[in-house]
Amino acid sequence: MVSGRKPNPKRRAEIAGLHARGLTLAEIGRRLGMSRQGVYEALALLRQPMPKRSVPCVGCRAPIASPGALPSDGDHALCLPCLASRPDAPFGTRLKAFRLAAGLMKAELADRVGVSAMTIHHYETGAREPRWRHLAPLVRALGPGLVTLGLTPTA
Repeated sequence: MVSGRKPNPKRRAEIAGLHARGLTLAEIGRRLGMSRQGVYEALALLRQPMPKRSVPCVGCRAPIASPGALPSDGDHALCLPCLASRPDAPFGTRLKAFRLAAGLMKAELADRVGVSAMTIHHYETGAREPRWRHLAPLVRALGPGLVTLGLTPTA
């Protein structure tokens, strides 16, 4: 499980913009209310290449490249073409496929939907089905192909 603060891309972009204008680390820190070391670390993170993440599709074994992919997502992950060939796929499998296709981590999807990351995990593993009030935000975040006629969310 990832711990620590969630990255703030807007703040990092602001730091990079101020640095590009020639401000020193201390000046940037004073403007943004952070330490010079914090500014340095944020700039160092911007220089690092993003790791390429992927998990294998259980249908065709092709890699599913997604910024939201974690090793724990490898079980029961389907690429969208394999998902399309399985109309009877359970809701959790469909949710994971669409989340990976959207490039979202469970926590990012949870923030968009208004539930906890553990709730998304329960949806994906089939331990729980979404409530009706959570279904609309899920569809808005991932697209209408997520919903199947066999889904019976709880009240």
